[in-house]
Amino acid sequence: MQISAINKFSLIEFPWEISTIVFTPGCNFRCDYCHNSEFVLPEKLKNVLKNLIMEKAFFNFLEKRKWNLTWVSICGWEPTMQPDLKDFCRKIKSLWYKVKLDTNWRDPLIIKELLDEDLLDYVAMDIKYEVWNFSYISWTKLEENIYIETINVLLNSNIDYEFRTTVIKWIHDEKIIENISKYISFSKNYYLQNYKSGNTLNPNFNWESFSQNELEKFKEIANKYIKNVWIRN
Repeated sequence: MQISAINKFSLIEFPWEISTIVFTPGCNFRCDYCHNSEFVLPEKLKNVLKNLIMEKAFFNFLEKRKWNLTWVSICGWEPTMQPDLKDFCRKIKSLWYKVKLDTNWRDPLIIKELLDEDLLDYVAMDIKYEVWNFSYISWTKLEENIYIETINVLLNSNIDYEFRTTVIKWIHDEKIIENISKYISFSKNYYLQNYKSGNTLNPNFNWESFSQNELEKFKEIANKYIKNVWIRN
């Protein structure tokens, strides 16, 4: 498993739980607003791949922290690109940790296999834009039916999960939020994450965040279709 970075202790992933976050390099998207181009762009990844964290060192850390940590969150840039993700999850579960996976839902078969083997306790999936228009955000050619299938895998699962959208002024609007919410009607949780400016993959990307009032309006729209809608600033 390629591990590009670790956040050893986090209270953000789950309220009242202490988790460690594992970051994997590489992503199949090229979103303009990505804040981590060094882990995404091939020309920059070369340096990252020279300094990967040894998997053995990570599991030694988990062994020593069994009574302090409860969750391991596997984040990307896109973890499902890692060919040994399933084995990695098995090893974590063997130590009695709970596993969260963050994904842009590029591979429904991997997600389904992990769920079928009870290797996941929580999944967080990005829905970056309205269905059938993902390429507008990702700047890559996508087989969108695959992404639709992954949404349906989660909607029909028994696992705890969330869908989430990073909302950006001049890209997302009330109609877009409504179209997304319609498609994931009756999902367990939907998070609206406010965009924060910073170092972006596209250096010319300078769009803005939404105000709290605008976010509340989005939440009101999404609540027509989804019971649990949350705002992350």
